[in-house]
Amino acid sequence: METFCNILLVDDDKQNRTVVDLLLQQCGYTVFSSNNGFDALTILDSLRIDVVLSDIKMPRITGLELLDAIHKKLPDIPVILMTAYAELDTAVDAIKKGAFDFIIKPYKPEHLFHSVKRALNQRRLMKIEKNYKNLLEDTV
Repeated sequence: METFCNILLVDDDKQNRTVVDLLLQQCGYTVFSSNNGFDALTILDSLRIDVVLSDIKMPRITGLELLDAIHKKLPDIPVILMTAYAELDTAVDAIKKGAFDFIIKPYKPEHLFHSVKRALNQRRLMKIEKNYKNLLEDTV
C-alpha cells in the first residue's frame, strides 16, 4: 500500500471520478479530484502530486492539452490518460506527447492499479536518479 502517494484524478464525468476515487482510496492512495483541466493545473500548483490520471475527452481543455501543460510545468509527474474512445491515432499521439500509459474505459480495476503502481515506481526511480546526480555534482 502506497499511503504516502497523492493522485490527481481529472474527469468531467462525476460517476467515473467517484468510482476511480473509491478504487484508489481502497489501495491506500490519497486522491484529489477535478472535473476540468484548469482546476487540475491549480491543484498541481498547490499540492505535491505523484501521478495524474486524466480523461482525454473533456470540454475546454482536453486531456492531451493538459498533458502538455503538466509536462511544461512539472515534467517528472507521470500522466496516465483514460478514454472511452479507443482510437489508435489518439493513443499513439498520447504516447508521443509523453503520456505514461493509456487506459481504455471500461477497464478492469487491476489494470488501473497496475498502471498507477508502475507510474509511482518510475517516479520514485527518477527521484533517486536525480538525487544521485545532485550528490555526485556536489561531491565533484
